[in-house]
Amino acid sequence: MRPMVQKTELSEKELAAENGDQPSPPKSDTTPRAGSETDESKPRTTARRRSEKQRLREENQRLKAELEQAKEQIFRLSAELQNLKKRHNRELEEVVVYANQKFAEKLLPIVDDLERALHASDKHGNFRVFRNGVEMIYRNLLKTLEEEGVKPFKSIGQRFDYNLHEAVLAVHREGVEPGTVVDELQKGYMYRDRVLRHAKVVVSK
Repeated sequence: MRPMVQKTELSEKELAAENGDQPSPPKSDTTPRAGSETDESKPRTTARRRSEKQRLREENQRLKAELEQAKEQIFRLSAELQNLKKRHNRELEEVVVYANQKFAEKLLPIVDDLERALHASDKHGNFRVFRNGVEMIYRNLLKTLEEEGVKPFKSIGQRFDYNLHEAVLAVHREGVEPGTVVDELQKGYMYRDRVLRHAKVVVSK
């Protein structure tokens, strides 16, 4: 039989005991750790913290004051805006109500002329005088309307246009092309670039 070899494991302590060495005691860590505060640094840290708190309090007070000022400005601007809206609405109502004031003022002289023509007709009993007065009123009225952008447009001899004309009757006329306006029963008027009233016309067929 082969002799059995027994392996033994020795620890460091046992090896040291055999060699006569004693294990060295653990070293004490006397180095200050990072981030730790010594007795000398604590007062400085406390002073910095107090200074930071004071700065934050002052900053907070400043922001509160600015916020109050902004609120006051917003309130004042809102009040001014409401006043502007009220004034604008009031002025707009006045424009709508009194839009025709100037036109009415221009019609008053025509009314005066008509009254004078009627008075002259009653006084003299002359139809020619009355007619002349009415013609003068008619011309003044057309002039006033033209100043306001109201003008009559020509229809007789023109091609029928449904945008301008209203056909009341269709008749046959020798030598006249069909679709031509041959007579006007009621004159048409334009207001600037819009049709104020269609002309009532007779059209050839």
